[in-house]
Amino acid sequence: MKREEWAVLVKAMKAVYTSPSFLPDQYAFDTWYGLLKDLDYKLLSFGLKKYMQTEWKEPSIAALRKCADSIAPQSTELNETEAWEKVSKAIRNSGYHAEEEFARLPELIQKAVSSPGQLREWALSENVDGTWLSVIQSNFQRTYRAEVQREQERRKLSPDLLKIMDVAKLGGAENCQIENHGEN
Repeated sequence: MKREEWAVLVKAMKAVYTSPSFLPDQYAFDTWYGLLKDLDYKLLSFGLKKYMQTEWKEPSIAALRKCADSIAPQSTELNETEAWEKVSKAIRNSGYHAEEEFARLPELIQKAVSSPGQLREWALSENVDGTWLSVIQSNFQRTYRAEVQREQERRKLSPDLLKIMDVAKLGGAENCQIENHGEN
C-alpha cells in the first residue's frame, strides 16, 4: 500500500473516530503506516469498512490486520486427517524413496514430519502389536496442529517483522529495534 492510499484510510477513520487521541500526529501516522504498509490497499480498505460496521471502538493495528486477513482469500490448509492421509501414503513408499516422497508433501506437513529420514524410519518400523501406527498418527496430528497454529500466527505479522524475528533467532537480536517508519 502506498502512503497516499494510507492517508485516504486515515481520513476515513478520523471521520468516524473523532477522538483527538486517535492517530494524533505525523509520528502516529508513520508508525501505523509502517506496520500496515505490507497489506494490499483494497484488502485493508474492505477490512476497515468491515471493522467500522461491526465494532464500536477505535481500531488497533492488530484489529485492522485481523479484519483484512479475515476477508483475504484463505489458503486451503489440510485438516489433521487429510494431512495424515498424505503422510500415510508417503510412508508406504519411503523405504527406498523417502526423499522423493518427502519433497512431494506440502510445506506444513514437511515441518510436522521433520525430515525424509523420519519417513524412512516410519516405513521400516514394524507394527508388531498393531498400536504403533496409531501412536505415530496421533503424534503426527498433534505436531501438525501446532504447525498450522504457528503458521496462522505468522500470517498475522508483517513481512518486516518476520524478517526481524528470523534475524533475532540467528543471533542478531542487538540489531532488532523499532525504527522510524516516516520514510517511503
